Amino acid sequence: MRHTDRPYRFRACAGRAISVEFRFMPGKRISTGCYDMPSAVLWAEEYLKNQGMTDDKPPAFSEFARNFFTRRDPDSIYSRNEAFGRKFSAAYYKQRQAILDTYIIPAFGSYLVDAISSVAIERFMVTIKRKGGGVLANETKNRILTVMRVVMDDVKRKGYRSDNPADDVQMFATVRNPRSPLPGYELAILFPENLDERVEIWGGLMWAVYFSIFYDTGLRPGEIAALRVCDVYRTQKGLAIASAKSMDSMEKDIKDKVKTSGKGLENRVGLLYDDTAVLLLRYIDESGLSGDDLLFRSNKGNPIITATSNKHFKTVLEKHGLYAEGKVQYSLRHSYETDRRGDMPDSILAVSMGHTKLRDDYDHRTEKDMIRILDRNRDSFFENRGRRDADADVVPLDGAKKKREPV
Repeated sequence: MRHTDRPYRFRACAGRAISVEFRFMPGKRISTGCYDMPSAVLWAEEYLKNQGMTDDKPPAFSEFARNFFTRRDPDSIYSRNEAFGRKFSAAYYKQRQAILDTYIIPAFGSYLVDAISSVAIERFMVTIKRKGGGVLANETKNRILTVMRVVMDDVKRKGYRSDNPADDVQMFATVRNPRSPLPGYELAILFPENLDERVEIWGGLMWAVYFSIFYDTGLRPGEIAALRVCDVYRTQKGLAIASAKSMDSMEKDIKDKVKTSGKGLENRVGLLYDDTAVLLLRYIDESGLSGDDLLFRSNKGNPIITATSNKHFKTVLEKHGLYAEGKVQYSLRHSYETDRRGDMPDSILAVSMGHTKLRDDYDHRTEKDMIRILDRNRDSFFENRGRRDADADVVPLDGAKKKREPV
């Protein structure tokens, strides 16, 4: 048997292929199928590589991360994601490679991958600046840290180190702007019963239909933007919509899924009020849309992204003197749940929201709102007020009197 400083050793017998025994599999010999030693060594090295093991010296980060997200070789992150059914658009990989090239490689390119510490990554994250100067938003810093975690995961996977130092660096706190529901009098201004007025208020038929659907259903902007003509259904009482698609504004692509956060429903449904149904049918007819055609597109023919619809929403509110900090198109979703809570079982309302249960942060009812809900159910609160004997209608089957326990 021939010995080597590599993690394997060979056995060569006359007339037989060279076999190899790996250090991590003691006592087991595998035929290389090769009859000369150079070929047997190449076979053993390829076997180690396929097992995710390496005895190579750790490379510099710049070498390891070069084209990390844009490579398409069998060992690339792209190929591995595809193999496991994780489909991402070309824009997804391009954007993450841009983050690597712009922020991370300039900072860590000269480091050996096994020499990068969590402390070094943390200091980098805290002091990182926008390209050309300026402060980066915490959301952007978190995206950079996420990219670093993905790359260092692959460093660990390939055996260059046993940990991922980026996992030990905490994400930055992000402050979400509070969203306010629109009060009733503002909704009356934005969605008048006169449909011609509504079209004028929203600056066109398409936008009037878009935001009327938002008002009626509480769907998320990306879910509305992904609606097709074939997602509209006629029921015995009117029109409804159903979809399992959503517009990804970052990747500018329609995805065959809706936002669920891992716990929500995998499709979205909603009922359209009669006036919205009239506008929608008129819009479909005048636009010549059918089948799989998207309902909403920009003037250039592109799908509507959230930033575009939100900008239009703000413009309309400003035009009518209704805009204030915290008012975004998502306010209509908050208004939707707030207005309906208490009018139907929470389980039914949750289905229309795409949640498995209602979220309290969408509930903006005031004390007066709660009083109105109670007042609508006033009779059920007092229907038994006149009853004196609380046990008069609850008696044992055998007729025997039971001793009443003191209250």
